[in-house]
Amino acid sequence: MDHQLQSDIECFIILEEILCQQFLVMFIFLFMVIHGIFIKRNRHVIRYLMSSRVPKIISHLNGIVQDSDTSCIDKLRMDRNSFHTLVLLTKEVGGLTDSKYMSSSEKLAMFLNILAHHEKNRSIKVDYIRSGWSISQAFNECLKVILKLAPLLLVNPKPVLEDELDDRWRWFKVYALSIGIY
Repeated sequence: MDHQLQSDIECFIILEEILCQQFLVMFIFLFMVIHGIFIKRNRHVIRYLMSSRVPKIISHLNGIVQDSDTSCIDKLRMDRNSFHTLVLLTKEVGGLTDSKYMSSSEKLAMFLNILAHHEKNRSIKVDYIRSGWSISQAFNECLKVILKLAPLLLVNPKPVLEDELDDRWRWFKVYALSIGIY
């Protein structure tokens, strides 16, 4: 009888472990199902939020780049023609691409705005209605493209010779003589 009782207790313990494991598996399964439904529901919310933000983003960018040269110069320190030329140059030569939610012209406008005004990520985030992560990614992408285009964009200066015939350089020579450089 003692042996029978011990075997019944062992069976009971084994069944209890099996039930605990099944309960754990069911709990994990239910958690995954509920989590999947929650994510699916959030995707619709994210799509709705993006669809309501897109007109604001486009109107902000158009306000900077399309409306007038003065607003473009104020924000980006270049006129609209120069900005569009730079966008084409970075696309064709530099390899700047449009991403799923951000155009290359918006990336470049954010990049130039950050450089022109020493803006922080937090203020650009508010102006362009983007997350800090996407602004950082766009800035790094533009920086890589501009560095790739550096030989094309930057010109090495030519030294001015002492026997220069152009009249505009003589003023610098007079100034240099007056402060004792020559």
